[in-house]
Amino acid sequence: MMKKHLAVLAATAVLGVTSAFAANPFSDVTPQDWAYQAVAQLASQGIVNGYPDGTFKGQQNITRYEMAQMVAKALVRQDRVDAEQNAIINRLANEFSAELNNLGVRVSTLENKVGSFKFTGDARLKYEGKNDARDSKFDYRGRVQFEGTVNDNTKAVVRLAAEKEFGAEGAPKAELDRVYVQHNFGKYATVTAGRQDLVVGNGLVYDDAFEGAVATVGKDKLNASVAYGYLQGGRAEGLERKDNAQVTVYQLNTMPTEKLTVKGFYADVHEKGVNSVYGASVDAKLGSKVWVGGEYAKQETTGAAGEAWTAGVGYGEADMAKVGTWGAKVQYFDLKKEAPVVANTWNVPKDKDYKGYLATVDYTVAKNVGLSAYATFDSKTQAKKDNNLPEYYRAELNYKF
Repeated sequence: MMKKHLAVLAATAVLGVTSAFAANPFSDVTPQDWAYQAVAQLASQGIVNGYPDGTFKGQQNITRYEMAQMVAKALVRQDRVDAEQNAIINRLANEFSAELNNLGVRVSTLENKVGSFKFTGDARLKYEGKNDARDSKFDYRGRVQFEGTVNDNTKAVVRLAAEKEFGAEGAPKAELDRVYVQHNFGKYATVTAGRQDLVVGNGLVYDDAFEGAVATVGKDKLNASVAYGYLQGGRAEGLERKDNAQVTVYQLNTMPTEKLTVKGFYADVHEKGVNSVYGASVDAKLGSKVWVGGEYAKQETTGAAGEAWTAGVGYGEADMAKVGTWGAKVQYFDLKKEAPVVANTWNVPKDKDYKGYLATVDYTVAKNVGLSAYATFDSKTQAKKDNNLPEYYRAELNYKF
């Protein structure tokens, strides 16, 4: 049998857990212990527990039941690890399937798998409108994502989505809105090909569907990517592929510290008369609750008319797994008349010729159920006079499964 210290050290590698400055809760694990940091990290994440007397007993052999508890926590974190770690977790789950069954993990994490296949999804109820118009609407959407593991380094993903406005004629029209394959080349290189999500920078310019290939090198703290293909969202939505913008997007993302993220991008647009775009974004955590951030983007040759930027501040963060958690943000947007905004990730009413504020509040009302509310204020066009715009508001209830 493996000693508990060794098992915990292995678990930190398998789970990809990083928690600097984690406090150790066990009286028999001191800072001089070679496994101190690994034990403290997993304890801070709730992955390992001690005995009623406050000890860890790291020199004892770990039981199959204790090991199964760690595997159960690993299964919950599968979407946050790479392909090699994921393969190890799956093998451990098979080995300790009987113990996991006794722990009740079968219901929450194993029943959505058939061999190397699993599914996840979400549902949404949404209401939106404007303060001076009668065109408000109430709609619903459902999405189910199917993921199949081809081998230790390759997976295939298909997502089915359906959306419909309440009261509109007919049944919801379902479509496969994401279809792609992803292959890992070792620990640091990944290529994804097909119809997938693409976020340029922090999403001020583009955050929507993309058909093509994306190659990424690096890990979370430093990575670079190249995307080549066709934008499918925003102004391109609904057009045939030959009419959609063909682009090459180069991005560099870095985390100099645990609380600072900096991103830069350059998008080469392969269309006559369309300028290429560049930009950067910064996100910073002040303490444990306060967020500040912003993003800037510009078309290469259009001067000030081709600029777009946003800046904001926030407090707290809603976690869909923790009831009662909440977060709030206020952001200012300045989108010039030729702003390079195609499919903005934020719920602002216009992608050009707009300036104003967006307030956002998120609250977790039950486990995996979140309520979000959005509202603009002081919305205007870029003109100096008679430039007021109607305010936009939106509320939605989101369910994850």
